Amino acid sequence: MGRWCVALVLTASMATSSAALADDSTWHTYAALRNDAFTDLTPPLDDQGFTHDNAFSLVRTRGDLGFGGRFMHRWLTSNVDYRRWDQLEVVSLVEWRVPTPTIGDLPFRIDTIGRFGPTLGGNFGGRYLQNGWHSLSGTGPTLESGYLADDYPGDRRIGVLAGARGRLQLGDDRLQGYAIVDVQAGLGGGVSSFETVLGGASSARHLGAHVELAASRYHVSDDNLALPGGYGRGWQLEWRIGFHIAWSRFRVSYEYRANEGGSDEPIGVIAFESWRR
Repeated sequence: MGRWCVALVLTASMATSSAALADDSTWHTYAALRNDAFTDLTPPLDDQGFTHDNAFSLVRTRGDLGFGGRFMHRWLTSNVDYRRWDQLEVVSLVEWRVPTPTIGDLPFRIDTIGRFGPTLGGNFGGRYLQNGWHSLSGTGPTLESGYLADDYPGDRRIGVLAGARGRLQLGDDRLQGYAIVDVQAGLGGGVSSFETVLGGASSARHLGAHVELAASRYHVSDDNLALPGGYGRGWQLEWRIGFHIAWSRFRVSYEYRANEGGSDEPIGVIAFESWRR
């Protein structure tokens, strides 16, 4: 389906406003649609390759600790034939801001996130959801046209994933540089990965922007996740750029993400976030 992506639910979760996370007790809600239709201003698009994500997470933060969960439904389609596969993840999240001393006058912080839960593959309705999306939006083929990928080449599978992410930030919300290390193991299914990220961000009262460069490595135990145009095995270079609009405790953001999952395809992500006591 497309070519570039926003950031992962977890990346967005860690890039939250420091003022919001400092609240003694806060609900952080994140919801996103990721689709290559958001990377091109001239639809209809060639909907082959990495296709679409539905993502949602909810975290309750109290002091330096946060607990919650994340849901992601990813639709993958082959870019050479009519095979497709759904990736479904339902994981628990634990966030911890590591207490850190200041480095002179330079603001400094470390955030960590752990995740654990089932990962499933197979037919979980992606074919019909994508058909409905294309029928409404006109951004790709439909089942009626005969050109929408509709072949799930295997039975449903289930595995477990466990992962952790650390984010080190220098600077404040107005201007900052950061580094991220993310490690994930997919056991019996799903995706195993290692990622390092260098990024920078700047924000004013209501507007902000960021840019990231990432080196990533992927391994899939389920070959259906590596359909042509799906996850790419081995080392990958990815980059992302995005901006957001914020008011009160709400934020709407857009990110353009290159080579999502090593697929050589980009995805655009439109996301909504809120922080509420």
